Amino acid sequence: MRQILAITGNTIKEGLRNKMFYILLGIALIFILVGRGCMSGSMNIQNRELSPDEMVSFGTTIGFFIITFWGLTLAGLLSMGAIVSDIETGVITGFISKPISRLEYLLGKFIGVISIVLLNIVVLGLGFSILAFLKAGLFPFALFGSLGIFVLNIMLLISFIFLISLVTSRVIAMVFGILAYVFSTVFDIFVYFDALREKIVGDVSTQLIMKIIYFAFPQWGSTWFYSASFINDFFSQSMSFWPVAHTLLYLCLIWVSMAFVFSRKEF
Repeated sequence: MRQILAITGNTIKEGLRNKMFYILLGIALIFILVGRGCMSGSMNIQNRELSPDEMVSFGTTIGFFIITFWGLTLAGLLSMGAIVSDIETGVITGFISKPISRLEYLLGKFIGVISIVLLNIVVLGLGFSILAFLKAGLFPFALFGSLGIFVLNIMLLISFIFLISLVTSRVIAMVFGILAYVFSTVFDIFVYFDALREKIVGDVSTQLIMKIIYFAFPQWGSTWFYSASFINDFFSQSMSFWPVAHTLLYLCLIWVSMAFVFSRKEF
């Protein structure tokens, strides 16, 4: 455990020295300042004016997606070079030559990156909640529950990019990770929202193929929608806990694959 914490601490120090952390945090805070304006004034949807509670829910949803978007961006930028940088500079040789197993090294790197991203999410979440309380008089406690579930997506993305970075360059790993996440989110829209799926993809056999792909692919999108359902009724909870369980299963599979690939890699 001491070895893991040592690598974690080193990773956190490197991440906090990265100017991109503060740039993304600053940009996200600006977006949150803009987003909190959605909680005031009036808004009509389907010829009906939203109630104050619905306005708060809508504003909180906007804040949720802003926070998660920047969290994903930071996770991608940090994870793509976390291991590759050590390999390129030869630092990794010093780590694994000590009484540190390769699995402990991976865990230390992972915990370090996820800690920085969580710090970013907590700061943005608290900042948005305080602004929302000052603006609307309500503290959006549900936001933190939603963000807690969404952290699974962050963990899976970091692990996925870690795995890809072991067999290719950091840029390709980052691009591949983002494209996979975007594909999952767009694809899951057609599965998660029944009315939209039936309207766009009416053929039964095509829908069956889509569902097979859906269950075989990481459900980043569905986990995102499921976590958002706790702050806005627009996102149905009909899929219950399944996306979370599926994400956890994929997380385990990726870590088994990553440990295997890393154990056979020579430095």
